[in-house]
Amino acid sequence: MTGILKDMPNGGKPFAPYFVPDDWSRLQYGRLLWKKERTKNRLLKHSTDSRYPYRDRFLKQREWIEMLLESDAAENEVLDKQLPQHGHSLRTIMRENPPVFGGFY
Repeated sequence: MTGILKDMPNGGKPFAPYFVPDDWSRLQYGRLLWKKERTKNRLLKHSTDSRYPYRDRFLKQREWIEMLLESDAAENEVLDKQLPQHGHSLRTIMRENPPVFGGFY
């Protein structure tokens, strides 16, 4: 796991010691998918669907999740310094990015 941290901006310091590679991957792929308008709309429809088990959780953090997905990787350090002022961290918002599953996606 230290090899993954080494390749990350700032050596992964914002995520250590609780770094989870799955969370980092979710952020990277989330950002890639979010750039495509059609996929973004589909993800939003999925995450706000009443059948989606994490719907309430997503809606509660939607503003922060969207801000993170719309940001660039170069902004990670700045975001990680700004988010604690609002009771969050880059890591916690990264983990709130909901997974996609279910036949209704």
